[in-house]
Amino acid sequence: MLALLTAAGCDLFSTREAETPDRGRNTWQTPREPGDVLVNLRAALIERDAVNYLRSFESSSFQFEADPVALSRDPSLADWGYDAESQHITRLFSEGTLPRDSLISLLFAAPDVTILGDSALIRTGYELEAGVALAGVPHHVAGTADFRLRIGGEGYWQIHYWQDTRTEDEATWSDFKSLVR
Repeated sequence: MLALLTAAGCDLFSTREAETPDRGRNTWQTPREPGDVLVNLRAALIERDAVNYLRSFESSSFQFEADPVALSRDPSLADWGYDAESQHITRLFSEGTLPRDSLISLLFAAPDVTILGDSALIRTGYELEAGVALAGVPHHVAGTADFRLRIGGEGYWQIHYWQDTRTEDEATWSDFKSLVR
């Protein structure tokens, strides 16, 4: 019996082949249509992938226009560009802000898309849920997002302007950005 256990256990301490990473991540798709950008934003948030999230924005000219109520509470939102967006998403995805077991989801209402040559306008309602572990940060935000997109240097659609508007008496994405950075 001891010989059988010894023979069977010979491989217990040997190195095994590395497993391939989860295939559920990295669902970023080349945005050939303006609506693909929203699909990528949603996937990047759910997957907590800052690189793919930021690929949706023009790094040289992106500008975020905060909801006026949030802006009155936090005037620093007035200068929100690509660097601020990058800092925000990096902070959001950090373990101390959004624990691994916390929920994050994003829903866009049926977007209204208007294409004008190499630029596009998208107007959509949104609801963002995030189980953020920071005091005072709302877990649910909602509003209307107006995105202006254009075909960037890489040859695909990117957001160069995002206007956030409050549609109800609840927190907006602007409020969320103000508190998570």
